Amino acid sequence: MFTHDDLSNYLFIATARGFWQPEQADLVRQYVPRFFEDAVTLAARRGPAIADATGRWAFPAHAVDADTLRSGERCLSDADPIPALRRKLADQLDDLGRALRVRQA
Repeated sequence: MFTHDDLSNYLFIATARGFWQPEQADLVRQYVPRFFEDAVTLAARRGPAIADATGRWAFPAHAVDADTLRSGERCLSDADPIPALRRKLADQLDDLGRALRVRQA
C-alpha cells in the first residue's frame, strides 16, 4: 500500500488532480475537512514543492460552501502552515470566498 510519502512529486500531483472530481462530490465529501489538517502535516514533512502542489492541486476547490471556507480560515490562523502552503491556501480561499459571494448574489 502506498502512502503520500512514497509517491514522487509527479505521482502525488497526478493523484491529487484526480481525487476531487465534482461528479464524485458525495463520495469524497468526508475528506474535505481532513484536507486542511493533512495538508499542513504533509507540507511540513515533505517541504515547499509538495506544499505548493498540495495547495494548488489537492485543494477541494469543488467544495464551495461556508464550512470549507471556515475550515480553511481556521487552518491559516491556527495551524501555522509553512509559507509555500500558506500562500496557496490564501489564494484558494480567496477564490472560494469569491465563489460563495457570487452564489449568494
